[in-house]
Amino acid sequence: MPLSPQFMEDLWVRRSFSAAGHTLLVYDYLLTFREEVVYIWNAPWTFVKILFLLSRYGNLIGQTAIRLEEAGLLAHNSQEFCQRFAIFTTCFMFVSTESIHILVLVRAWAIWGTRKYVANIIGWSYVGYIIMLLAGSAFNLHNDNIQFEFLDVIHVCTAKMTKYVWLIYVGSFILDIVLFVLTMRSLRIYSREFRQLYPSALLHILFRDATIFFITSICSNALTVISWAVFGDDPTYFLGKGFATPLLSVVGQRLVLNLRGLRTRSYATRDLSREVDRQLQAFADAGSPGLDNVEEIEEIEDVQE
Repeated sequence: MPLSPQFMEDLWVRRSFSAAGHTLLVYDYLLTFREEVVYIWNAPWTFVKILFLLSRYGNLIGQTAIRLEEAGLLAHNSQEFCQRFAIFTTCFMFVSTESIHILVLVRAWAIWGTRKYVANIIGWSYVGYIIMLLAGSAFNLHNDNIQFEFLDVIHVCTAKMTKYVWLIYVGSFILDIVLFVLTMRSLRIYSREFRQLYPSALLHILFRDATIFFITSICSNALTVISWAVFGDDPTYFLGKGFATPLLSVVGQRLVLNLRGLRTRSYATRDLSREVDRQLQAFADAGSPGLDNVEEIEEIEDVQE
């Protein structure tokens, strides 16, 4: 059966978006490597540090493998390889996207002004959701015995999506909305409590990055749902794995790097307001530098210490 022009166009779109997503991920890694050294590698080993590094380098490795497959360098006309690769990419996508949410949750909880059990409930909800997605997807992919089309010609693993599989992202939408509402509520409280300092660079950056992250997360979920529901019968369904996942990873890592300087929740409740006030005042007194400027941040931290 000859390949139709529409199929080849869809394949070109798929490859182009996968290349764009991988390029964005690598480019942002190079841009933020210095911030990673300052905020992550020089910090003590904690759960946040381990989770950040696993997410950051796991995404780089996973997206590189996807990019090589999309370039036609891995399949070698093997249906068995494509079966395994489909399971890998699906599991990788779920773990990657939801682990970014957990990572942001761990850092965002520091500014919520709420009890720890709330963060635990949401965190374990994400963990349970990941386990459910992995188990269901691996079972379905293993038992469906999917046949990958035109593998001997295009050397790329393409198949048709299972109907209604996009419904599994409903849970992600709900968790994202809860996390966004809690974060925005806390930031609004801070902006009122420290009205004499607002708008400071710190609150601006927190509002900006949190908003960008959650908008990107919603758009990422929407792109995945649309590509799976509408384009499930052609190669375009891969947009969620090849483009939306690395985009969310980039935005999530940026948010965590910026939030790294906010260390309020290591203090007792009665000392929290005083400590936040000290940090905000330090930023204001220093001329409100942006968190992307590592040299200015290091100077501020030296003064505070």
